[in-house]
Amino acid sequence: MWNHEPAPRLSSVLLQRFGGDASTGDFPRLSHDRLMEESQRRLANAALSDVPYEERVATRILDDARGYRRWEDEHATLMRRIAAERLPSVQKSQLLNTALSLIHRKALFEYLRDEQVRGSRRQEIMAHFCSHRDYNSAVVAEHGRYMRSAASYFCSSYVGSHVMFDALFEAPLAEYEDLYASYFRTYCSGVLATDDNPVEKSMLAVVVDLKAQIGEWRKALIALTQSQSGIWRRPMF
Repeated sequence: MWNHEPAPRLSSVLLQRFGGDASTGDFPRLSHDRLMEESQRRLANAALSDVPYEERVATRILDDARGYRRWEDEHATLMRRIAAERLPSVQKSQLLNTALSLIHRKALFEYLRDEQVRGSRRQEIMAHFCSHRDYNSAVVAEHGRYMRSAASYFCSSYVGSHVMFDALFEAPLAEYEDLYASYFRTYCSGVLATDDNPVEKSMLAVVVDLKAQIGEWRKALIALTQSQSGIWRRPMF
């Protein structure tokens, strides 16, 4: 179901912030060099941020030469897919897909951290998602994956909102991130459910519903990158 009460035009919000360049949401096609320059600038600024999450991630990446090179290589690959597109509008769609995939990639570690999953429960979750690794190496690998994905995520969302001048990379994308975290948390509760806990076992229907909601949100976000109106219509369930 869709909410047919249109939200304010996102371009009008950006017009107040950035001036005339944002009035139409237009931007020139972005080269790979430009995408990397903007990303590296965002990462450096994040290290000086008063947002603890951003400061912590950026500092860990920048203070480790080997870790930074690996992040840079992976991020360059992501940005290359965007730079390869000839049309700015298609670049925007590709950037959105990149941001969505990064939300998914960092979800596991965020769940372990936010839900304070410890001991045997953590081992069970890691075995479920990383069955090809032993526990210790899986935790180390997943933490590194989280750090690099988180850094690329706030770089990508910055490029979307401040270089492509599109506010869908702000509140709408943040709401999708919250919805995906809810889905992932519910899914993991099912993984950890025991046979003698019928309440948690019954969460399958909730997981299916949340997954459907995620699909609707994704379609709505992607549709907005191709919209001429700039009107965000939030999916309603």
